[in-house]
Amino acid sequence: LICEYLPPESWNTSNCTTSTCIEGKVTVIATVCPNVTLPICTNGRKPVKIYEQNGCCLHYECECVCNVWSGSNYLTFDGQMYNFQQNCSYYLVKEIISKYNLTITRSNNCDPSDSTFCPLALSVTYQSIKAVLTQVKTSGTPTNVVYVNQKRVYPAYRNSVMLLYGTDMEITALIQDINTKIVYRGSSFSIDLPYSLFGGNTEGQCGICDNSQANDCRSPNGQIESCSESAGLWTLPGISCVSPSLPSVTPFSAILICNYGLCSLFTPCHSFISPAPFVSSCTYEICNGGNDTCSSLAAYAAECSNAGVCIDWRSDTNGLCDHRCPNNKVYMACGPSVEPTCNDRYNRKFQADVTSSANYTQEGCFCPQGTTLFNIVYDTCVASCDCVGPDGRPKQPGETWTSECSNCECDQDSMSVRCEPVICPEVQKPNCSEPGQQLTNTTQGCCTTQTCGQLCYMISTCQECYCGLNTHPTTKLNVITCRPVVCHTNCSEVREFTEHHSRCCCTHYESVSGTNQTPTGYHGYIHSVCLSAGV
Repeated sequence: LICEYLPPESWNTSNCTTSTCIEGKVTVIATVCPNVTLPICTNGRKPVKIYEQNGCCLHYECECVCNVWSGSNYLTFDGQMYNFQQNCSYYLVKEIISKYNLTITRSNNCDPSDSTFCPLALSVTYQSIKAVLTQVKTSGTPTNVVYVNQKRVYPAYRNSVMLLYGTDMEITALIQDINTKIVYRGSSFSIDLPYSLFGGNTEGQCGICDNSQANDCRSPNGQIESCSESAGLWTLPGISCVSPSLPSVTPFSAILICNYGLCSLFTPCHSFISPAPFVSSCTYEICNGGNDTCSSLAAYAAECSNAGVCIDWRSDTNGLCDHRCPNNKVYMACGPSVEPTCNDRYNRKFQADVTSSANYTQEGCFCPQGTTLFNIVYDTCVASCDCVGPDGRPKQPGETWTSECSNCECDQDSMSVRCEPVICPEVQKPNCSEPGQQLTNTTQGCCTTQTCGQLCYMISTCQECYCGLNTHPTTKLNVITCRPVVCHTNCSEVREFTEHHSRCCCTHYESVSGTNQTPTGYHGYIHSVCLSAGV
């Protein structure tokens, strides 16, 4: 090859080689990669391949995965297992030296109206974004919910730094900038950090990610203690904790589900994820009064799914670990991470994001075959996606409704919304020719009726009133303006003023043959009279 670059110009080619222009000729040299050693991971997981920026060379790293299940069983980043149960708020992951502004905490806050419902809440803070993964009770059933900066969002959801997606059973928070993944399942969760970014720089209940179990149970003051003791010291500032009550003893018979389930059902996964910690926690949970015999199996199944091994295990537990779905949904052990909806734009955006980030399945409740999830807000499965009502809800073929004074229908032939104006019945115009009447229009629903309304209505006889041109906004009657009638109370020397409450204005009387007579030609309302003194 002949080149025109000035020596010693070099450039990388796509096949892991470096080309150099020397004396007008191109010399191609293969990229030399250092020798690769395969580490032994103390957490029992297989090392993962990490490619360098050039895409040619690679090295192996141990995964930093912290698991918590049943709310009390912990498996640290380096594989140290311990049991800790206390309703409080704790640091799971903190950076010893802040580099990426990542903090992950957990809390158990009991519902004030139901002291038996104490959902585990996971808070993930990265830069200026705080996502809270928790549960609320809907119709008596716990439901996973997500809040981002105190506002509820519906997965799949994306902001500038975080991608959230999942099912009714589990929610995944993915921070792509730092290759971090958190999976929340109600009473259990997992935290997956890259060793290359966080190796040796984490602390909290999940321990230090450095492929050594010796320092996993480090307290905030740096002392190494037993895990159950150090775990209780990672409380958030200003939080007071309540000691848990001692559990009661449970019969031994349920232990069979631990050994059979984890050792037999999940055989294809054993070469990827060791079942030993999960068998141990399952037995511990049962022997110490726990009533959730399936949580350890569910936690192990989720880790297997993350490793690319999905197993439909619930159907082999004789109904003990069945998951009940709403009437309009069906259970799938290996369903899609993002369920398709009627919104094509949503599907293209989030399905592509999740597929490029993590190609694995999730269990949950999904729309049955032949139907489609309408959208992420209205949890409705529809046979057709074509018709949408004014409230954003789906409309079925043949369904009718009224919107903005139009009768609308989801047309069965065109599968589109057709609307026609509401037809109002003809009404006869009333005769409002009586004095003080005017024609008044009244709208009820979409149609207008006409009635005869009063222009003015006088309510006082001791006031001088007149009817104005303006109308009252509510009664639609003309506004009346009134002023009090002025009564004359001055009497002559032979007369005195006397008030009559049943009358209005003053009338002068003269005493004629012992009787009072009203002067001729006087006009006005009677309110008081002037009588001769002594009469």
